[in-house]
Amino acid sequence: MGYLGLGLIGLLVLMTGIGGLSTLGEAMSKKGEKMEDFDKFWKEYPKKVAKGDARKAWLQTQKIRPDLDTLLKAVSAAKRTDQWRQDGGKYIPHPATWLRAERWDDDYGVDLGDVVEVGGQIVNWWESATGIEKRGRELGLKPEQFASFPDFKSAVMRASMRAA
Repeated sequence: MGYLGLGLIGLLVLMTGIGGLSTLGEAMSKKGEKMEDFDKFWKEYPKKVAKGDARKAWLQTQKIRPDLDTLLKAVSAAKRTDQWRQDGGKYIPHPATWLRAERWDDDYGVDLGDVVEVGGQIVNWWESATGIEKRGRELGLKPEQFASFPDFKSAVMRASMRAA
C-alpha cells in the first residue's frame, strides 16, 4: 500500500506516531471515521462553499467539537434564525468559519434538547408524533396508557410544562 492520498499531515502523523496512530491502516481508518461524520455535516449545512477549507476546519476542531447529533441540531437551529434566512441566506457563515468559531455554542433561542430528527429533518419535539412519544417516554408516559393519541399528547404537554 502506498502513501499517496494520505497528504503531508497524514504522513507526518504516520511517521511520528502523533495521536497514537502507528500504522498506515490505522491512520486511514481514523481519517475515514472523521470524514463520514463530516459528510453528514456537509449535507446538512446550507452554504455549500469552500468544502476543502471546511474539511480542514473539521479536522482542526475535532478535540473541541460536540458529538455529531448536537452539531446537527445546532445547524438546524441556526437555519431557523433571521440572520440565516435573510436575503436568501446571504449572511450564513462559511462552514469552516462556523466550525472554527465554535458557533454550535451560539444561543439560537432554541433548546437543543427540545429538537428531534424525524425523516431526516430536525424539528421541535412537539411538532411530530415521534417527538411526542420520545418526550413522553422521558417523562414516564406511554401512548398505550391513554384512550387516544390526542389524550397522550395533552398529558405529555402538561407534564412537560410542570417539568420545566
